[in-house]
Amino acid sequence: MTDGPFRNSALSNRWKVYGQDLVSDAVSQDERVKQACHSVLGGIDMQSFGRLYRELDARASNDQMDLDAVSATEIIFDRNERSPLHDALERHLLCNLRDALPERRSLDLALESAVSEVLGNAKNRIDEECIRAKEVRDMSNADFVKGLHRNKETFAAVDVARVCAALENGEKGAFRRTARTDVNDGPDDD
Repeated sequence: MTDGPFRNSALSNRWKVYGQDLVSDAVSQDERVKQACHSVLGGIDMQSFGRLYRELDARASNDQMDLDAVSATEIIFDRNERSPLHDALERHLLCNLRDALPERRSLDLALESAVSEVLGNAKNRIDEECIRAKEVRDMSNADFVKGLHRNKETFAAVDVARVCAALENGEKGAFRRTARTDVNDGPDDD
């Protein structure tokens, strides 16, 4: 991939496609949302997250009351690999448990909050890449304004519940586009 405002950035090919989508008038908001979600999921190790989530889900589905749900949950996180999503999930889940919410509700709310946090971080990173692309003249002033505006609109339109469902079900390709219109696009870096 050699086109687009992020061509000289260290972003993955998925995010570079998203950068092209931001400045292209031929791409709909729905397509940008799918590409943004596909890019976010592409940066997550689904096997690692799946292992962690299955343990947490099994624990939350257990009907027996645990006197120290916080410690038991911390042990699960300690046994698993770390990632920004895992860290966000742990922070939100432990906070919910400390507020004495039931474990099932705590996990559901924590996943939603963690996904929202990851999406917010991705949005901010793309804003920063737009600024950088403008500074190095990979993006015109008009495309810069358009890119920031569309990036804000795109992330505001993301259905957090659908992203959560994709994570819960291990569907890394849940937002993959079925057909690409540009024949010059290379393969995604799955």
